[in-house]
Amino acid sequence: MEYRTLGRTGLKVSVIGVGTWQLSGPLSLDGQADGYAEVGREQAIRLIHACEEFGINYIDSAELYGAGEGEHRIGAALQGRRDRWVISTKFGYRQGSQGERITDCRPDTIRTSLEGSLKRLQTDYIDVYLYHHAPDPNLIAESKTVLDSLKQEGKIRAYGISTDHPETLTQLVQQDAVEVVMFARSLLVEPESILKQVKDHRLGAIVRGAFASGLLSGKYFHQRPQLSEQDIRSHWLNAVKTERYRIYEQFVPPGVPMSAFALRYLLDFDTTHTIVLGSKTITEYQDALKAFDLPPLEANTRTTLAKIQRQFANPSLKQRVVNKLKTFLGR
Repeated sequence: MEYRTLGRTGLKVSVIGVGTWQLSGPLSLDGQADGYAEVGREQAIRLIHACEEFGINYIDSAELYGAGEGEHRIGAALQGRRDRWVISTKFGYRQGSQGERITDCRPDTIRTSLEGSLKRLQTDYIDVYLYHHAPDPNLIAESKTVLDSLKQEGKIRAYGISTDHPETLTQLVQQDAVEVVMFARSLLVEPESILKQVKDHRLGAIVRGAFASGLLSGKYFHQRPQLSEQDIRSHWLNAVKTERYRIYEQFVPPGVPMSAFALRYLLDFDTTHTIVLGSKTITEYQDALKAFDLPPLEANTRTTLAKIQRQFANPSLKQRVVNKLKTFLGR
């Protein structure tokens, strides 16, 4: 396992981390799936323990995942081994008493959210505490005061945000109210503005979406997914022509999982400090770790991958029209 420093936080994190949305059980918000099919509490705990054996020390959750069940499972898994792990969790989304989505990251609710997470995680501090939703720009300074107080009390060690919106990150950077940012990056996604801010301000960089919701996992290159209704991706991924992404197979050495290649691509960047995976089985993590068996990608390979990325990012006029029609018709 390789370890990197999470920006200016001083935290040493494994470059592969455990994401727990998929391990937290089903969740319904406002009558729609917002989680994943149940893997089982004991399986989730076994997976976390196995990842520790692999050298992984970073794990991510949120107060929303499984309506708190995700944090409960992490707390159970890390009993007696808390000091071996760097824990991040997120605040700002939660499930209401009627199953509704509550969006609330106001300054006067941050401490309450944190105390709830600490109790479920069975710990007295969280290493990285992240906004799960963009804060009101007018309340950033007040929220920073709360978060700084929590740091002084030793209840959190660093704070930041999970976002794919560079303008949101800019608002926080301008008020020195962010130390860590979690964002999507993959063979398909290159968030240039966010990456520039990571470099310019020495932010900790947590990458999510490495497999693009499964499109880059290799699972669906030759057969389309048939996800259950409990899986949040089912309403769109089941209809995607996933065979389009087989184009990446040409770059993967024989016997190497596609997931390992997708991770090797990300590991070559100094703006990747840790990559949070949403894998649900120990075997999937074993496949992912084969990324360390691959050498850094050659320059000509990166050039070709960049061209493919642009092609996917800039679909044809016909495809753009189809996409707009689908949006208009609500499909």
